[in-house]
Amino acid sequence: MSFSIRKLLHSLFIALAICLMLPQLGLAAPVICGISFDTNETSSDGFCWDATTFGGFNYPVNKHKDFVSSENLWGERLQYIEKDGKDKLGKNNPGNHVIGEGELVYSTRQFSNKYELVSSLGLNANITPAELGGMFYYKLPWFGKPYATVNNDPTQLANIVITQGSSDKKTLKAGDIWDLGKGYSLIVNQVDVEGNKVWFSLSKKGEELESGIVNTDGTVEDQIFTATADFGDGKDQLYFITYVDSVFVSATDSVAVFKYTWLIDKDDILIIENGDEYQGFEVKETSEDGIVLENSKSITLNLDKDVKNYFTDSWYFQTSDKGKGSSSPSGYIILPAKELDKPGNYTLRGVPVDTAVTSADGFSWDATTFGGFNYPINKHKDFVASKNWWGERLQYVESDSQNELGRNNPGNHVIGEGELLYSTRQFSEKHKVVSELGLNANTTPSELGGMFYYKLHWFGKPYVTVDNDPTQLANIVINQDSKDKKTLKAGDIWDLGKGYSLTVNQVDVEGDKVWFSLSKNGEELESGIVNADGTVESQTFTATADFGDGKDQLYFITYVDSVFVSATDSVAVFKYTWLIDKDNVLVIENGDEYQGFEVKETSKDGIVLKNSKSITLNLDKDKKNYFTDSWYFQTSDEGKGSTSSNGYVIYPATDITVEDKNATESERNNTITEEANVTDTVSIVNESESISPDHRTTSTSEASFEDSEENNNHPEEGAGEGSSVKLPGFGILSGILGIIACLALRKKS
Repeated sequence: MSFSIRKLLHSLFIALAICLMLPQLGLAAPVICGISFDTNETSSDGFCWDATTFGGFNYPVNKHKDFVSSENLWGERLQYIEKDGKDKLGKNNPGNHVIGEGELVYSTRQFSNKYELVSSLGLNANITPAELGGMFYYKLPWFGKPYATVNNDPTQLANIVITQGSSDKKTLKAGDIWDLGKGYSLIVNQVDVEGNKVWFSLSKKGEELESGIVNTDGTVEDQIFTATADFGDGKDQLYFITYVDSVFVSATDSVAVFKYTWLIDKDDILIIENGDEYQGFEVKETSEDGIVLENSKSITLNLDKDVKNYFTDSWYFQTSDKGKGSSSPSGYIILPAKELDKPGNYTLRGVPVDTAVTSADGFSWDATTFGGFNYPINKHKDFVASKNWWGERLQYVESDSQNELGRNNPGNHVIGEGELLYSTRQFSEKHKVVSELGLNANTTPSELGGMFYYKLHWFGKPYVTVDNDPTQLANIVINQDSKDKKTLKAGDIWDLGKGYSLTVNQVDVEGDKVWFSLSKNGEELESGIVNADGTVESQTFTATADFGDGKDQLYFITYVDSVFVSATDSVAVFKYTWLIDKDNVLVIENGDEYQGFEVKETSKDGIVLKNSKSITLNLDKDKKNYFTDSWYFQTSDEGKGSTSSNGYVIYPATDITVEDKNATESERNNTITEEANVTDTVSIVNESESISPDHRTTSTSEASFEDSEENNNHPEEGAGEGSSVKLPGFGILSGILGIIACLALRKKS
């Protein structure tokens, strides 16, 4: 092989390696949000979020009353505290968007937590094994992640590796290795069924730390195994517990059952001291209760719904555009947010309600208080209005004067038939070509039929209403964001999703024209020649059809921004593309059943549904009470409300899965489905109350808070089913391999 070819191949392999290291572009990560505040209506001391109002914080539901108390509160809080008399946030100066140095305060306090062994076996101080050192250990949430405090000192934090829930168990036979996490493992050496004993070892990275023989036919003390060590500033500190519930002979082996296992990482202790810097905050106070930090630099908020104002590595403030508050032309909406860009399972929850203190008419959630609903931040004032509101609401409405929820009967946990109302109302939305080009009624192309179309959210998913009729809903296939553009050359096919595609037939740079076709499943629907150097009307292409009950309805818009010659080809740039699926219209009628709800009212504004069967809530923090296919009520255990011995805490929730970014395209398409209904604007999320997940995340592609929610991670939205999930680098990879193959063939010939 000649030197020149070897040199070229070497360069190509370097390029290949770089391509493989490039970050993947794809679906933007879903976002969790805190409760939103309007600077027109909120006083300066009102900008405060706790674990019930910001999903970035850790929230154990059974400790609700201590997490929301005004004094001696537990857990995390984020609060604005005005200090210098200048640039005060809030209704006295609604347009101010500067948070001064030291005015954003993050505080966290430790709290006691019973070992699962103690709570599940109903142990008290007298019968709790002495090896545990007591019934409780202490936790401290640190930037959303729960840690165990070493020697009950909140300035020394240990990662929680594993804590088995009350219903969890691990069944192992001799020779099995249980990977506990963080390099720790439990190895079963021998199971003696006749003697009711099991011999096992605890190891880390292959090195044995402890071993023991446990008798499963005795007292609690006989059945538990603990391990201690010196770590942090503590001596002989407990770091491991497990309980051998039983041993028995299965169909093939002798096995042991392990429960209530608890492990912290003794070798990785986070030490916190006054003056330390953490993610843009400086530690100002440390005490036996907790820690207080303040922002070390001032924060100037960019009032743009598409811009994230980071104040930690992963948390940021999202605002509306200027003037989108309720009254002042300079006021705005603000909330803290965090992307869920780490693969895993998450629970999106609504704001918790305490039956001991809430009246029957107070069990209500809207788009600002339940993450299952879709929330366009620039329409906040209409989504929270008391009358003529927009969007979705879930509400308990007592109808039979029996089994009323709330403070008059805090222990009641039955929602009667027809007492749970789900209602949704349509709202107007400007076409992106109108809003981005600043068009008005006079300059909007007549082909659009006006500046607006109407949307309706249906069980968390945004649809377009056909002919502005909320009972006829069309899927949104694609809605290009204001910053999005698609550059295509002649012969390129743009997969829009749902079988639709746009094919560029010819680009005429000299004539500033492009000829393209719109097709579905290979069959041409429309074609046209668009002039890219003219008026808005000449640069805009639309398509209409008869569908639903509507005639000549608009279903496609695209705007040719420009044509030009690139390094190799003549190309056209498409923007503001909007497409709905005209062939798949959901028609809703009175009496229809949807996910356990019956349609009771339809009108020009929206739809009202009621639960078709009564719902009996299981008051168990580990149980889910489903009332739709994917939404459920989560409650605390009975008696965990603030005052009543039988009251409880309740909130709606839904689960989502964030897929691994390294998954293949086929895996993504199989797991991210239309029914996932993952929104980018999620009110609250609750991660594991027990395990310490790694929250060190990096930002993926911009997850915009769209006025029209077009980037809500529904596969029919964003950039289309095909293009939105394709991983970059495969085209480059095949190209490089093709060149290598050609060179090899050339050498052979």
